[in-house]
Amino acid sequence: MAYGIIRVENLKASQIKRCEQHNLRLYPQGKMPENIRPEKAHENAHWIADDRTSFKEVIDARLKGVPVRKNSVVAIEFVMSASEDFYKGNYSASGYLSNCLKFLTRRYGWDNIISSSQHFDESNPHVHVLVIPIVEKTVKWKNQKGEGVKKQKRLCARDITGGKEKLRQLQNDFHEFIVPYGKTAGVEFVRGTLVEQQTREYKKRTDYRMAEITKIAKRAEQEIDAAKRLELQRQVVKEVDELNKDQKKLRELEKKDQYIKKGKSKGNNFKMGF
Repeated sequence: MAYGIIRVENLKASQIKRCEQHNLRLYPQGKMPENIRPEKAHENAHWIADDRTSFKEVIDARLKGVPVRKNSVVAIEFVMSASEDFYKGNYSASGYLSNCLKFLTRRYGWDNIISSSQHFDESNPHVHVLVIPIVEKTVKWKNQKGEGVKKQKRLCARDITGGKEKLRQLQNDFHEFIVPYGKTAGVEFVRGTLVEQQTREYKKRTDYRMAEITKIAKRAEQEIDAAKRLELQRQVVKEVDELNKDQKKLRELEKKDQYIKKGKSKGNNFKMGF
């Protein structure tokens, strides 16, 4: 059993440099993150559209003639991978990541793909793909000669990542796309639990644990035998520890749910789901 992973983040112009630094491994000497293994860097594969030397060059070229506001989302970064169990199967990691890129090109068009970086120097093979969110809109026009409608290219990240339903559909479509590769690898891809469902489940668990703690504490107060009272008190400590873990997980899920509702997902995969 394995999980497919697709994460998405909206990027403004000020964030492109940081993204490029990570994806192309352009860190200054001594600034490489600890989770990256330099000795495996030769296994990575990088590509930038139009034979450009930087992400900014591609973006600037693609945005010529396209209206851009000061705080516009100029690119969307997708990170795609799979859980460890998939890579143990009979399928090339590089081949799988290349097919993940194919998923995005079919969905958003090759002309909107800016770059692709396959990373094999971290704990799990994955690919970073930047997509420029240019869509063709039908807009109204009006001047002294008359009025009408025309087609115009515009930046519109909202059409891709705007809202929980679009993000959920992205997860569903990606899962459907990768299922055949799981079968070839001899591994079953499964769709993860939705965040809302996980949140409800953890709320039930925390409520149950709180009730159990109260029940055991009352028994400890009523118990005359010192040894039995001590054992009950140990049970309380254990239950409190488990409760704290559940409450921490619940806070994380509620925070993730809030990000999704605002359309600002920054790291959601199938295992956690939408």
